[in-house]
Amino acid sequence: MIKCERCGRSIKEADALKHKTEDGKFEVICQDCFKEATGVDYKTFAFRRENAKMTLFAVIFCLAATIYAFVEKGALYGALGIVLTILVYLFSSKTR
Repeated sequence: MIKCERCGRSIKEADALKHKTEDGKFEVICQDCFKEATGVDYKTFAFRRENAKMTLFAVIFCLAATIYAFVEKGALYGALGIVLTILVYLFSSKTR
């Protein structure tokens, strides 16, 4: 069991979160204090972070496919790839 550095409550190690304060120090806090400090609960934060990782991977993959299409098939396919990459970015990063 670990104590939350903000509220002093005992929490399990699996539920403890490491939070960086404004002055650059790290502190171990509970999920309720995380929500108070950041304005969003931890599950939503984790979902958004994972969504951002997947969006980055999708955009990098689409850009690689676009470059390949441009080199192998020509400018028309390269332009189509750019449009599709933008659409993938817009639809994958859309929050639900």
